[in-house]
Amino acid sequence: MVKNGNKPSTQHRFIASWQYCSQWLLPFCMSAKFTFASKVALALALAYLIPMAMGWPQASTAATTVMLIASTGGRRESLAVGTYRVIGTVIGAVIGLLLVGLLIQERLLYMFSVSVVVSLVFYLRNAYQRDPTVFMLTGVMILMVSNGGDAQGAFLYGIDRAFATCFGVVVYTLVSVFMFPQRLERNLIDLSQALSAKQRSLFELMLSQHHGHATPIGRDARQQMTDELFAAQSALEQRFQLLSYECSDVSGCLKEWQLALDYYKKNTQLLIYSIDNHKTDAVDFSRYFNGYQQSIDAVTQKFTLSDNAWMDKSLKIDEQALELQLNDESINELAHLQRAEIFSFAYLLNQMNINLSRLGIIISCIDSVTGSVPFKEVSLQRQDRFLWWDAENAKTAIKVFVIYWVSGLIWIYFNPPGGYSFVIFSVIFTAILSFLPVHPKLLLLLFSFTFFFAMPAYVFILPNLTHWLALGVFLFLYTFIAFYLFKGPVIIFFLMGLFVLGIDNQMNYNFAILLNIMMLFYMVVFMIVLTHYFPFNCRAEHLFLVMKERYFRHVTKGMTQYQLGADSYLNRVKLSWHISAMNATLPKLLLWMNKLDKDYFSGISPEALKGFGHACQSLTDHFNLFIRADIQLTHNPLVHLVRQDYQENTLLKMTLALANQNNKDLFRPDFEDYGQNYQQWERLLIQFFNHVDIAEYSQREIATFYIFLNLHRNIFDAINQCKSAYDKVDWHALRQKRF
Repeated sequence: MVKNGNKPSTQHRFIASWQYCSQWLLPFCMSAKFTFASKVALALALAYLIPMAMGWPQASTAATTVMLIASTGGRRESLAVGTYRVIGTVIGAVIGLLLVGLLIQERLLYMFSVSVVVSLVFYLRNAYQRDPTVFMLTGVMILMVSNGGDAQGAFLYGIDRAFATCFGVVVYTLVSVFMFPQRLERNLIDLSQALSAKQRSLFELMLSQHHGHATPIGRDARQQMTDELFAAQSALEQRFQLLSYECSDVSGCLKEWQLALDYYKKNTQLLIYSIDNHKTDAVDFSRYFNGYQQSIDAVTQKFTLSDNAWMDKSLKIDEQALELQLNDESINELAHLQRAEIFSFAYLLNQMNINLSRLGIIISCIDSVTGSVPFKEVSLQRQDRFLWWDAENAKTAIKVFVIYWVSGLIWIYFNPPGGYSFVIFSVIFTAILSFLPVHPKLLLLLFSFTFFFAMPAYVFILPNLTHWLALGVFLFLYTFIAFYLFKGPVIIFFLMGLFVLGIDNQMNYNFAILLNIMMLFYMVVFMIVLTHYFPFNCRAEHLFLVMKERYFRHVTKGMTQYQLGADSYLNRVKLSWHISAMNATLPKLLLWMNKLDKDYFSGISPEALKGFGHACQSLTDHFNLFIRADIQLTHNPLVHLVRQDYQENTLLKMTLALANQNNKDLFRPDFEDYGQNYQQWERLLIQFFNHVDIAEYSQREIATFYIFLNLHRNIFDAINQCKSAYDKVDWHALRQKRF
């Protein structure tokens, strides 16, 4: 409707303005960060207001529980997770009340018992690979049920605290489940399709390089694509591990989802293995294969079909094998290591075709009423629930034990503000913030900013809140700002400002009390800063050096156990443990490498550090592939024969040199000598085949033997890459002492 000629009506202007605003507001309101902050803010406000309205004691305990769960747990919630957290709270309350009932009369014995039990619980919390909130609530409850050694009414005090904690868990769970429910299965599908797109891009890049049709891509760009592929794979795996046992939609087809995840992982491993195989930028592979282009087209088509299977469950995907035949005449002209490259690529095409076909069939069975997986498949090994024997976890437990006694002695001899609460908060924050990349300066700055934000609220806002709705809005906004602007455990420091306000039914505005509480939390921050240097050094450069040494030590030990063979059960256990420790150490090495103070270590190039991290990542990938493949190659008679006749120690010497880099005898400038020895493998292979009647072995056994050689070669190149990247970093500067 247009009035007065060309002038738009008021209604149209309003609609246009609303559409313009909605275009800006909707993405903001529907973002994951907005919905999560809204849910936590509402849960915390309810956890405060309902106990206050009911006249229950410990209202702040329920709110503190919501804060701890939201800032240290995951963003997905379900009734099952909430139930586990309640169980964890009850277990902690029972243990804590037992200790109170049995030992409260002997204060030192009680403190010793609590310190040992809490250290063990927080060790389990850090070792647990999934949602650790259950163990955290158990440890928190053991600490909180004690009223600072006061035996009178100790049992009822502990019961009240346990009840308030359980109430906080229930409120947070209900709000998280029913407010902005997550589309869990849709998120998994999106992550799967994103991973498939990364795999396809890397596959096409590899083909382009083979044909020489594309401009040669440098190692950095290739590494970037590899990193993106790993990031997509990790995102899918982590999301699935957090959801599979608690989401009804996924648990209904759990077997199919697990198989789909396994095949995505197999494809990622194949591509990572193959992307570094080819040492030349352009190789005409069509010379060595019959039906080469048809094979490429078939694999490309299977990528499309498996992606479409998510939307169209009626797609018929056959499992037809590739008709890829090797041109023996052309291949016989090549050296043995070049043959290994050709055989490996043929293996990639065949295996990708099979994997993508089966992946499409599995996807079509998900949510299908009648569909079922027509083949038997053994799933890959699942991630263990606990990561045992990790040094950082043990250090955290020791930190908890030490800080409990240091803060406990301060409480006994100096009676600081807050009394026993000073001990409780010191221990909890030490356990949560242990070995996190948060610098003490940042902690003090954030904590001061919190009080700078809270004090005006105490003076100008709280005295004017005469209605409970106004107080609810204040709590909601304060919490929303914290969870929208910050993330992780850092949120706790901002929310501390909310708890120092001492919100209660009967407010007693006294600035001296506020300063007293602030003094308590500044002392807690001092204890956290103390743990940054004592009893273990947590500076980034120190931890980076420790992780580097530990990483190469586990690589060397893993290589040693591999050389000793898998015949012994003990050797297999040791090998498995060193591989797990190596995989667990690498992310920590990369974390602390990225947290180095760039101002203090300005002489160290970020590019050099980045290159070192990529080299370690590449070595880890190829070593993992090598160990997994070796299980399948053990029964190959050619592999068995070459391992028996030619005991190869070059890789072990190279990793040993990197692990003992401070030993000048091992870490020699002529590190390349090991590489020259390895290059003699071509001559050794010629000797080996001169003594072997190749006609006695099948084509498959010969092909897998060459794949075995290529796996060795990839590790060799990765170690050399580590050495080259290692030389570009000024390690002496990182060992300088500073406070």
